[in-house]
Amino acid sequence: MERLREKISSLRAEIDAAIERAETAEQALKQMEIQQTERDQEVISYENRIKVLESEVQAREGQLDEAKQFQRDSEATLNESDVLVKKISTLEEKLDDAENQLREALEKIRKYDLDNEGLQRIITQHEKDKEIMEQRHEDVSEKYTATKNELEETIKMLESI
Repeated sequence: MERLREKISSLRAEIDAAIERAETAEQALKQMEIQQTERDQEVISYENRIKVLESEVQAREGQLDEAKQFQRDSEATLNESDVLVKKISTLEEKLDDAENQLREALEKIRKYDLDNEGLQRIITQHEKDKEIMEQRHEDVSEKYTATKNELEETIKMLESI
């Protein structure tokens, strides 16, 4: 009878440990889901930044085209060499500025693309980790159910004695 009580006590301790492990796994899963949500928000933020930068690139290209057109118009209509040289140098400066801004925007886009790829890898890894944790949770749940059934059978046997 004493051995049976000890067996029941050890089974209860195992059940409590299994429940604690399951709760720990659930908490870890919730934390990973929170991290996944944060990563998703970062990706959306980067995608929005990319869109803004792409629109800036388009605007700069438009300005560049306008500057080039203005330069062509200036050359065709102005006869005075001093005015023409002055305007051309101004336009070239604007063109250089626009090209620099375009290069910077493209550089930023490349950087955000790299960041986005890194985040995608992290997201993929988190999803794999999540699947592993879910599998572990299922295993622990199955063990818990089996232990619970065994305990119920033991209790029924004890009651029949």
